[in-house]
Amino acid sequence: MRRCRATGLFVLVSGVLAATAVLAAEGGGHGGGLPWKDFFLRLMNFAIMLAILVKLLKKPVTNFFASRRENIQRLLAELEQQKKEAESKAAEYKAKLAALDKETEKILAEYIQEGEAEKRKIVEAAEKQAAYIKEQAKLAIQQEIKAAKESLQEEIAELSVNAAEDLLKKNIRPEDQDRLVDEFMTKAVEAK
Repeated sequence: MRRCRATGLFVLVSGVLAATAVLAAEGGGHGGGLPWKDFFLRLMNFAIMLAILVKLLKKPVTNFFASRRENIQRLLAELEQQKKEAESKAAEYKAKLAALDKETEKILAEYIQEGEAEKRKIVEAAEKQAAYIKEQAKLAIQQEIKAAKESLQEEIAELSVNAAEDLLKKNIRPEDQDRLVDEFMTKAVEAK
């Protein structure tokens, strides 16, 4: 309200000064005095015009500036709200990012643990396989040794038989042979 009055007073004073300057510029040959009557009429005309303008434009101008102030205040409140929401979102995203970093570290640690467990399983399986192969090799060696022993025993037996046969051929006499045949026949008959 004070602003409106101050503006009106400023316009009035400006108008009076402008009218004085105009009258002073016109008056060069009228007899040296100011036409006060004309000046006051013009001043009254200006004041009435100003009063009419103030009366007609006071509410619309006041309403315009009030609505403009409300719009600016509302806009500022909306911007403040948006700022708070943006800050909240930023804090939320920072928290999510921190959680994501922690989750990434957790997943990485889990994968490392799983890798270590898998490594242990592979090593254990390899050790079991190596033990199995060793056992199979021992069995194969034992079989080879057994086969070699049997082969040696057969060879020794064959050599022994051959040596005994040679000894018998050299040392047996015909009467020993007849006696052995008789004994064999007696045993064969008894066995039946």
